[in-house]
This record gives sequence, structure tokens and C-alpha cells, in this order.
Amino acid sequence: MKTIYKTIICIAALGAGAGICRADEPSEAVTDTVCSLDECKRMAIANNADIRVADNNLRAAIETRREAFTKYFPQVSAGGSWFKTHNDVLQYNVLDLFTLGIINKGKAAGIWALQPVFAGGRIVNGNKLAKVGEEAARIRKEQSANQVQLQTEALYWQLVTLKAQKHTVESAITMLDTLSRQVGAAVDAGVATRNDLLKVELKRNGYRADLVDLDNGIELMKMLLAQQVGLGTDARVDVRAQVPDTVPAYPDALFIRTSEALDLTADHRLLVKNVEAKDLEKRMEVGNYLPQVGVGAGWFYHDVLNQDHNFGGVMVTVSVPLSGWWGGSHAIKRKKLELANARTELSNLGQKLEIEMSDKWDNLTAAHRKMALASEAIVQSKENLRLNQAYYDAGMSTITDLLDAQTLYRQAQDDYTGAYGVFKLSEAQYLNATGRLK
Repeated sequence: MKTIYKTIICIAALGAGAGICRADEPSEAVTDTVCSLDECKRMAIANNADIRVADNNLRAAIETRREAFTKYFPQVSAGGSWFKTHNDVLQYNVLDLFTLGIINKGKAAGIWALQPVFAGGRIVNGNKLAKVGEEAARIRKEQSANQVQLQTEALYWQLVTLKAQKHTVESAITMLDTLSRQVGAAVDAGVATRNDLLKVELKRNGYRADLVDLDNGIELMKMLLAQQVGLGTDARVDVRAQVPDTVPAYPDALFIRTSEALDLTADHRLLVKNVEAKDLEKRMEVGNYLPQVGVGAGWFYHDVLNQDHNFGGVMVTVSVPLSGWWGGSHAIKRKKLELANARTELSNLGQKLEIEMSDKWDNLTAAHRKMALASEAIVQSKENLRLNQAYYDAGMSTITDLLDAQTLYRQAQDDYTGAYGVFKLSEAQYLNATGRLK
């Protein structure tokens, strides 16, 4: 016996995106969570593992940026020492008569702060690089979200399509039930053959078999959609959307020039950030071989010769790397080449993205044309079915002609349903390709 599924109401939490569901009545049967497309996408984004990883990477990038900012602060250090020697540290020969030694133990301590004044641009560029890293992490999270949304839409519209096809088959079975009674009465009256009735029953049984396959497909798709949105494999997600009877409007309002959409795409923006990062890395590499200047102050204490002394002081430090330039010049050249490659990748990807945008637009418009043609075919096949029914009732056509007309009508309905699903998915793919998928 088939499981009876009861509908429950799904409300998507606005902040977290999680579905809050309430059953209409208690039931031990597995229940369907009925959601809109937007609710499914919010739940999928909230529960997807890849997005959680991307979010953690973003948080790490934020901490890296905050860490880089601390390089502007003074470097505060403290230290101390104690020593004892087996011989005096300072020894003096007195008139070649005897040796005088002093200092064989002591202790010292101090605390000081050093403020970087110039570090070859490494601190400034390091902070800029950390900010670029944070921005890149945000873009990667956006990429993950877009991918999850596309996957969710694909499953969602597949389920909508399967349910519409099931409705078509159920309607066809109802028509065949009526025809079976009509032909059966004609057989009893001796005006039709038993073979005609068998043809009707065979067609009906074939549709019933199709219905079993569709039920299985729908059940599987509900499970896959539930897993996609994070409800687990024990749950089921049903959809609110239906295939409309009328063809949706031509999607000309969605069109955008490729040159205008380029900067909206996550892929392009990510490569722009990569160019910025490579430029900053090159600047930091140059900074490794520039003079570094710092100023500082501190307080110091020492106890030598059993005398305590403490004093404060200021200092200026200057360091100039000399031998580092021997290998540093090669490191700088390597960074310049990496920057050149990043710029080449940006230019090359920009061209590929524009081609992809054009291709996705062509796919979308083609899907709309096919959907419109399929809609016209429904009208034509319906009229053909009406005429064949009238001809059969008048004894002017055979049962085979009538059954063929019913098959054409069902096929036209399925073609339109499939074309609508392809159109909606093509719409999402075009919006994603142009950086506007929300």
C-alpha cells in the first residue's frame, strides 16, 4: 500500500533561511514540505557545506586583515638577563705586579617599544593585500552560493515538470476510462469489435505504467530536493510552482550587454582581485630590499658591581639590506611575471565570459521559441483529438485513429511541460552568467 503524504506548511526563516514547518494534523507517514523556489534557495544556501566552508574562509580572511593592521602599532618587547662567570669579566694588570679583576656577576632588564616609520611599503601594501584577500573570499562565497542556487533550481523545475507530466497522464487515463466505457457499450450493442476495446485497454495500461514511473521519479526528486536544501534524506520537499497554461512573456527585459555585465560576474571580479593581489605582492617583494627606519623608547635597569641603575632612553634604528639584492632581483622579476600572467588571464577570461553570456542568451531565447511552438502544438493536437472523437462517434474513423490522436495530444502537453522547465532553467543560467542571479 502506498504511503499517504500529507501537506505541511513551510515558512522560510528570513534571517537564517531555514524552513519552519507545521503539519496540518499528526501523522506517522512521511510528510511533504511544500516550499517556493525562493524558500528552497534560502534553505539550500543556509545549509550547504561548501558555503559553510566559504564562510569560514571569509572569516579567516577578515582575521588576516585585522592582523595586518596591527603591524602599524609599535612593537613592544621586554627582556632580562642574569650572569655569573668563573673569572672576572674585566681584568687589569697593575704595574705588572698583580691582576685586578671586577665584575663576575650581574643582572639587567628592560622594556622598550619600537615604532616602524618606514618599512619599504610592506606594512601599507600588506594591509592592502589583506583587504584584497577578504574581498576575494567574499566573491568565492558568492560563487558557491550561485552554484548552489543553480543546482536547487534544476531540481526544483525538474520536480515541477514531473508533476505536470503526471497530471497529463492522469487526464489521459481519465479520457481513456470514458472511451473504454463508450467502446464497451458499443461492443455490447454489436456495433464495435472486441479488438477495439482491447486497444483502448492496452493504451490505458501503458499510461498506468507511465504513471508508476512518474510517481517513482517524483518521489526521488522530492528526496533529492530535501537533501539539497539541508532537510536530510528522510524528508520530502514538494513545490508550489506549476506549469502555466499560457506561455511566459519573451525575456527581452532580462537582456544586458555583455560589456556591461562583465564587471557583475563573480569570475571576472575574482580575477580583477587576483591582479590587484599580484601587484601588491610585487610591491612587497621590492619593499624587502629597501631601508627600514624605526624610532623607539624604553626603560632599562642593570645591577653590576652591586650597584642598581635604571634609566630611560630613546633610539632610532636604520637597517639597509645589502647582500639581499643578489637574490632579491630575481624574486622581483618572478613577481613581475606572475603579475603579467594575472593580467593575461583577466583579459582572456573576459572574452570567454562574454562568449558564454551570448551563448546563454541564445539558449534562453531558443527555449522560449520552442516553448511557444509546443504551446501551439497543444492547440493543434487538441483540435485534432476533438475532430477524431467526432469522426469516431459518427463511424467515420477507427479506434486506432482516435488513440493516435490522444497520443499526439499527450505528447504535445509533455513537450510543452519539458520546454517550460528548460526555459526556466535557461533563465537562471543566463542570470548567473551575467552576474545577476539572486
